[in-house]
Amino acid sequence: MTVERRFLTQEFRVSQQGEVPKIAGYAAVFDTPSEDMGWIEEIDPHAFDTVMAGQHDVRALWNHNDDVVLGRESAGTLRLNVDARGLAYEIDPPDTTAAKDLIVSMRRKDIRESSFGFITARDQWTDNPDGSVTRRILEFQMILDVSPVAFPAFPAATAGVRSLPDSMPAEFRSRYEQRALTDKCTCTCAQCMSGKCGICSADPQCEGAERADTDDSVETDSSKRSADTWHEAAILRLRLAEAD
Repeated sequence: MTVERRFLTQEFRVSQQGEVPKIAGYAAVFDTPSEDMGWIEEIDPHAFDTVMAGQHDVRALWNHNDDVVLGRESAGTLRLNVDARGLAYEIDPPDTTAAKDLIVSMRRKDIRESSFGFITARDQWTDNPDGSVTRRILEFQMILDVSPVAFPAFPAATAGVRSLPDSMPAEFRSRYEQRALTDKCTCTCAQCMSGKCGICSADPQCEGAERADTDDSVETDSSKRSADTWHEAAILRLRLAEAD
């Protein structure tokens, strides 16, 4: 089973100074297209029905780090609720240095994203006429945590060519894997590794965004080494993704 994470920007609010500390917001919203992850993703309004009806003990963490627990359902310090908009949460953070520092950063807007970790039970993949791919999550098997995060889970995904969801049909999976193995972009950032190097490599902030010479008739030793190094790295990431 693949653990996946998604993020939302500025979908939480934090209590003001002098008020009882609380962090509240949405971990997920329904029928809202995600940013491009190589595919576009949406969550069905009934996707949480099964998991919320069963037993669950979700944690609220800082940066998905279980060393910094902000709240927990079984302790009554984290409350989850599904409404017409999505999965809402409310956290009563502890009186700890880590929690206090986090709240200060959230009030300053240094921390502006929230994320949630999950395992999917059922989804639907669609190959659209324009060449894009859409994934609709129909049912969650498990919600692991909700977390304010410093860096979004996407596009900074957990693997090189990305830990592709287990449920991705074979024809789609081979398409993404082949793209990763044949593209000669040598940048190892998440955007480039997910096949969107045309966007990222044009950005001077993208470290290592150098391209191998695409002219096969004039291939230098240095460009060949770059392409070979990237190719080896891509294969390693594919193996790691399969091992997850």
